[in-house]
Amino acid sequence: MVRLFKNIAVLLLPLLVSAKLTAQTTAAEWYAKGIKLYDEKKYAEAVISFDKAGKLDPKKEDAFFKAGWCYNDISQFDNAIDRLNKAVALNKNNHQAWQELGYAYKKTAKNELALSCLKKAVEIKYDYALAYKQMGDVYQNLDKDDDAITAYKKCFELNNKNSDASFNLGYLYNGKGEYNTALEWLDKSNKIKEAVEVYNEIGFAYYKLKKNEEAISAYQGALKINPKNGTAYKGMGDVYRRNYSPARLDDAITSYLKAIENNPKSSGSHFGLGWCYNEKSRYQDAIPLLRKSLELDKGTTAAYSELGYAYYMTGKYTDGLETLKKGIAEDNNSKLCRYYSGLIYVKQKDIANATIMYNELKPLDAALAEKLLAKINAL
Repeated sequence: MVRLFKNIAVLLLPLLVSAKLTAQTTAAEWYAKGIKLYDEKKYAEAVISFDKAGKLDPKKEDAFFKAGWCYNDISQFDNAIDRLNKAVALNKNNHQAWQELGYAYKKTAKNELALSCLKKAVEIKYDYALAYKQMGDVYQNLDKDDDAITAYKKCFELNNKNSDASFNLGYLYNGKGEYNTALEWLDKSNKIKEAVEVYNEIGFAYYKLKKNEEAISAYQGALKINPKNGTAYKGMGDVYRRNYSPARLDDAITSYLKAIENNPKSSGSHFGLGWCYNEKSRYQDAIPLLRKSLELDKGTTAAYSELGYAYYMTGKYTDGLETLKKGIAEDNNSKLCRYYSGLIYVKQKDIANATIMYNELKPLDAALAEKLLAKINAL
């Protein structure tokens, strides 16, 4: 008898599963199931139900809107764009759908389309803080920082708990060199929610203001949250290297080593460590670091002069001249690349090329040019 019941259960199981899968037969039923999954934050599952509801009822605006929202959440932005366009076609006054559509266009780098959607969202609902935040992001993508600042400020005015808006304002003001204003916004952001990136931007602002203890303290704050944050170690290294006179080389070296350990792709950390090794006459140690810095980012133009100098000090004149020539090609106003090239030519007793370097250097840095000329005249 037990075996009989087991056999009946086995036979009935597929029927029960099938019934469960087909329990929803109307758009309203599929939509209700989607809402349940949506509330449970099961967005990848919810979107299937919303799509089924939309297919059964092509005029069910909420199904398309919710599907678009879910597709955004699972980073399927093209699908989100399709569903959200259907939602706004059915209801042009759905401000949330316009905002979500703007977000999807932003994530697919269609910034002008994103901006037009977000503007529609705030036309419909003038106090829609999230739409202003998204507008700020898009303006940043378009390198329109002043417009981004205006948008983020409007967002924060409407929602003073939006830490992203206040952080982005601090970030932008740092970029504009307005460090005290940056600190005001970053402090607001940190009071809402402490975060590694906020502490790093605070550290940078204090570093630029040459408030060294405050900068170090901020970077340490970042490391308390994430002990493996390479940016914070790199920032500390920059403070020790650039803001102290004389430079605190040992502290800088320790910081840069930790920065590279935690972020091996940081060109600035490799450069900073190479610079420190040059200062300590550890030229052989400096060379691979400076080469790595340029491998990671050819735009780190100061690395050309430092690498050229290391080659000069180790007697590798051909490598030095080749590196310094590249440095001048990257930055036509490079003083040190010309100066070190001149020193190498002096070592090679090549007066003609040394004199060319002197003539090019003179309008850029008269004092440095005179130092080179003295070495040329001493030949």
